[in-house]
Amino acid sequence: MQQLEQQVMRTRGVLRRAWSRFGVTRPDLVAPARLVLQLDDPNVSHSAGSGEPLSIPEWRDAIASVVERWGPVPVTVLAHRTASDAEAIAAVRFAHRLECPTLLVTDGTGVTDAIADELVGGGLDSVRVIVGGVSDGIQLKTVGNTASQATGTVASFLSSRARVSESLDVEVAIPWVDGVTAELTAIIGWAQEAGVDGFRLVAPYRAERLPADPELLDHVIDAAQGFCRNGPIGIEELHAMVAHQDGEPGLARHHARRRFKCPVGGQRIVVGQRRNVYSCPFHKPIGVLHGDLAEVWSNAGEHFRRIVECKRACVHTQLAPEPILG
Repeated sequence: MQQLEQQVMRTRGVLRRAWSRFGVTRPDLVAPARLVLQLDDPNVSHSAGSGEPLSIPEWRDAIASVVERWGPVPVTVLAHRTASDAEAIAAVRFAHRLECPTLLVTDGTGVTDAIADELVGGGLDSVRVIVGGVSDGIQLKTVGNTASQATGTVASFLSSRARVSESLDVEVAIPWVDGVTAELTAIIGWAQEAGVDGFRLVAPYRAERLPADPELLDHVIDAAQGFCRNGPIGIEELHAMVAHQDGEPGLARHHARRRFKCPVGGQRIVVGQRRNVYSCPFHKPIGVLHGDLAEVWSNAGEHFRRIVECKRACVHTQLAPEPILG
């Protein structure tokens, strides 16, 4: 029965993304295929809102509202600096109780062995740890915390996987920003030796501070083979983003490989820590959460129209479209 439900969820997600690629702007047709809880993300703080922070019961209500309306959907918890907070742990545990696959994105700040055990024991399915260097100086420049915090968090989750859940997927996310090339090969070598499941190169939200070293980029991807989780189109667009650094989101659409309309409206519904609800952080939010999240989504038409009319193609992992059958 559970396998059937998962297949139905997968099919529903494919249809939602398909509708969004056709430029559909009706919220009743373009239902979200993923719920994102933005507990923090220093790179898109302008989209998080300015209201009172959501309480733990309100985070739970947001998850329950989505599941009640559309069934279980994958849940991403963006907690770069706050993965050890009670809100992150409670969100993972509650999403798991409602049969939603869970992904945690963190730079490792504050995560201990005990915290990792609590998150994995609470039902965490996968974790993406942001690592921009194996030395404190480079990690501070590229991510903002220390290398020991990031690498120690990877070690904690790998240990927790051995003790608590063998199915946990552990991924290293490498931000493609100024300074990362100094230790790029060292990060990948360390990740392979540590036993993580793969790495992913992550573009910044805006086309700025990208290292212009295409030969190195191609070399490490070719050498890593299946250990690198970026698709070929994403890598080509990352090259284009490096070549056209205008400070705007992603890259101009005429430089992108993807010619269809931006499908991010059908991919995600984001709830910011201070109540803003949106799909794309670069357009006016759908609304402010005070009650039923599904009701806020019903007013998303104008937000979707802005996304469809957008002249940019985003490359960041959170915003780049997934394969139609992915």
